[in-house]
Amino acid sequence: MFGKTKRVAGILLASCMIATAFAGCGGDGGSTTTSSSGGGTDTTSSSGGGDSTDATAVSVDDMLKDADLALDTEGKDTEIKLKVWAPADALEVFQAQCDEFVKSFPDRKIKIEVVAQGESDAAANVMNDPEAAADVFAFASDQASNLYPNEFVMPVRDDFAATIKAENMSAAVDVVTNDGKIVAFPETGDNGYFVYYNKSLISADEIKSIESIMQVCTDKKKQFIMNLGNGYYGCVIPLTAGGTYELDAEGYQKLNYDKDKVVKTAKAFADVLASNSYFSSADTDKVLASNLKQGKALAGVSGTWKKSAIQAALGNDFACAKLPTIKIDGTDTDMVSMFGYKIIGVNSNTKAPYTAQALAFYLTGEKCQTERMEKLGWGPSIQKLVESDTVKNDTCLSAVYAQREHSVPQIGLAGSFWDPTGAFGSYVVEKKNDLSEEGIAKAYDSMYNNITAK
Repeated sequence: MFGKTKRVAGILLASCMIATAFAGCGGDGGSTTTSSSGGGTDTTSSSGGGDSTDATAVSVDDMLKDADLALDTEGKDTEIKLKVWAPADALEVFQAQCDEFVKSFPDRKIKIEVVAQGESDAAANVMNDPEAAADVFAFASDQASNLYPNEFVMPVRDDFAATIKAENMSAAVDVVTNDGKIVAFPETGDNGYFVYYNKSLISADEIKSIESIMQVCTDKKKQFIMNLGNGYYGCVIPLTAGGTYELDAEGYQKLNYDKDKVVKTAKAFADVLASNSYFSSADTDKVLASNLKQGKALAGVSGTWKKSAIQAALGNDFACAKLPTIKIDGTDTDMVSMFGYKIIGVNSNTKAPYTAQALAFYLTGEKCQTERMEKLGWGPSIQKLVESDTVKNDTCLSAVYAQREHSVPQIGLAGSFWDPTGAFGSYVVEKKNDLSEEGIAKAYDSMYNNITAK
């Protein structure tokens, strides 16, 4: 496990010096708040960054015009070599963006290598061997609970933090904030799930509620697929009941669940799904695209990572929508999902803290987010881009952001959360189980106790 070595302490000191050197006297840094640890939608703005120090925001364009501001003395006399981790299917785009960054500083000696590394495993690899890890790396927001407290990532300099706060969605700022300080850079705002459907088989109105979806499935003998046996999707049940989650002071999972509401909500899911032979809780990542292509399914739930495959499968019949409503006590209720963000962090062990921070800032700026949105289909975290026509006219991204309004952030999660939540979701949609409220209550107790056990 990573320890606070002298060199790491020195790097962190350097980061503080970066922030201090360029903290302005006329900016409005805002009040300091603590990062959200889950619960609620994107309704409050997080301050983060700079603690109580007012900082003048520096834009990416301004930074690129001033090498001393961006890089201090790094790269003047000695070549700077940085390693960047990015997903395999995005390597070409990231390498091109890194090359453009280097071209912006022709008087500096900078070499950047982009290496394939998925976001889902990035945090574990950084924590296992921080010295060998990339200087700049992307990770999913649920990994922040491990990376932030142990200072695996370097706090963001104040002038960059001020821009992050001003430009990004407030929930995206929340997930890069730790103890009132911005410690990473929002990269995307699209790490959630929604419904893909064949618009020749089910209409935009029929896809709005789970009851109408299952009626169409029954009439046309087609599947609706949602992997409720996976905790990432199964958490929709307690979250729709108003549940939230967070880590306690010792790092154990705390669940803010109302048992009666969760049981009642789970009963509603069971009533509409468990007895319907056209509902499938199969692994959507493995079967959804093929089942849609073969006509076995008319709709299913997944995320943007399956867009290319599903779009190819459906062709002109490709369509997307937010998660459907479900009737609870006779009221159409929006399903609430978990919504994550992808983040770029700077390794606290980097030998070039100025250059690494400047690169991370550049890669998460408006120009780079726009390029990735257009070339890779990634959803932005910058508010201006979220509200753009590009997003509004994209059936996939518009569904992403419509569902985000009915979500809780994917942060403040312990490893113990996933399997019991998936087991509960699986129980609820298996018709052979005792699906009375009493039976569901017992399954709830098992889930709750397994998640919160110390």
